[in-house]
Amino acid sequence: MRRLLLPTLSGVLYFLSWIGFGVWPLAFVCFVPLLWSLRDATPRRALWLGAWMGFVTHLGGYTWIMHVLQVFANAPLPLAFAGYLVLCAVQGLLFGVMSYVLVWMGRRTHWPAAALLPIALVATEFGYPLLFQSYTGIALMPVLPLVQIAELGGTLILSALQAVVNGALFDALEAWRFGKPAPVGAMMASLISLLGSATYGYVRLVRVEHVERAAPKVSIGLAQPNVGELELHENPLASVRTLQDETAELHARGAELVIWPEVGFNTRPLRPGDTDGRTIIGGVPVAAIIGAIRVDGRKVWNSALVVDDRARIGDHYDKIQLLAFGEYIPGGEWFPELYEWSPLSSPLARGQSTAPLRWRSWRFATFICYEDILPGIVRSIMADHGEGRAHAMVNLTNDSWYGAGHEQEQHLMLAAARSIEHRRWLLRATSTGISAFVNATGRVLQRIGRNQRGVALAEVPMLQGTTPYQLLGDWPGWVALAIIAGAALREAARAREHGAEKMPAR
Repeated sequence: MRRLLLPTLSGVLYFLSWIGFGVWPLAFVCFVPLLWSLRDATPRRALWLGAWMGFVTHLGGYTWIMHVLQVFANAPLPLAFAGYLVLCAVQGLLFGVMSYVLVWMGRRTHWPAAALLPIALVATEFGYPLLFQSYTGIALMPVLPLVQIAELGGTLILSALQAVVNGALFDALEAWRFGKPAPVGAMMASLISLLGSATYGYVRLVRVEHVERAAPKVSIGLAQPNVGELELHENPLASVRTLQDETAELHARGAELVIWPEVGFNTRPLRPGDTDGRTIIGGVPVAAIIGAIRVDGRKVWNSALVVDDRARIGDHYDKIQLLAFGEYIPGGEWFPELYEWSPLSSPLARGQSTAPLRWRSWRFATFICYEDILPGIVRSIMADHGEGRAHAMVNLTNDSWYGAGHEQEQHLMLAAARSIEHRRWLLRATSTGISAFVNATGRVLQRIGRNQRGVALAEVPMLQGTTPYQLLGDWPGWVALAIIAGAALREAARAREHGAEKMPAR
């Protein structure tokens, strides 16, 4: 048990530093106890020590999982708690794989932790599959000057920055404890990374805000009805009537376009040939992007649609990345009775198009629910589909499933990183919070809090241009994997040479 003390401490420091608790300075020291516990560990032992740290990390940061399982799967509390433990273990194994890679590479390269930790962390965050995607570097989102480098390499480059500092601190601590020469190179790399990121960030903050001021603007409103999923099923009109009233209020205040949350219009599905949107927005002469269910034959989609200011239904986007156990159950196509055990889960079809929604001469890259935390999908939607890249990003979400924990804030901050990666405003409408305007620097300018009914209105700049991240994607992940592959190939070549030397001469 004593061996688990340091990984436990790292897990606690990690979730305290992350979004929710938000003690972000701890992000620069949270891996140091784990690294100390790995000093003499074998790769196999490192796997379990790192996995324990990841388990503790998720225990503290993902308590809302129990509420999700109780609501989604109708699970009793003991079963929901068991599912929470399993999910924490599976997601936490990411740090076990990271620790295994770190120790394996350290034994073969003898590089300092300031080099090993960013390589191992970035490679595993890039390659390890997660049900709920998260990135270590999101802990730095409250420090806007540091996170502007996300336009260069996405959230992975933020994780790398955090890892370099943690690794350098461990290298310095180890050198002090055992009387080794000071790790000047590691400390300089850490200092240069921090100062370089902050300097770049300050310059880009000024430049991006200047571009925003000069861009043409559209008056856009967000409507949050504060009607949760259970109430939507029990009283379908509750959400629609509230949203129609809020749309009228926003129109009276000058809104040209109003954003509704995910499946905000839920009184009936929309079918092919539906073109009249007057019953949707209640006759208010304003354009809207609304969440609704679309049906065509046996196919059902979770969709976003444009209704113009003449109440004509236009473009639609169908959700592509469906949420397991909510919008489909793995294996449900073979065992339909699974849906009887989870009555709020629905077998939905996946969308096929990533084209933006068009309104007037503007384009809106639109994604639904947790698609906004998936950089790859957002990047594909933000691509040029022949008419130019989208001018702004829209997210329709229903976070009422997640209870009163940290999920809503975590979701918002993970989504806000997309604004930096693509230098576009994010217009985020949710059913019960947190709806928000996020500008192109990742700053949350306005928000409607959790469990509140309300509206927000802003003059949104219609931005153009691209970023290195939009063009190159998650290149830090590929670089990290290439370095690990290079080390593995070199080790294999050495093993062949060693085996050849041992072969007897004939």
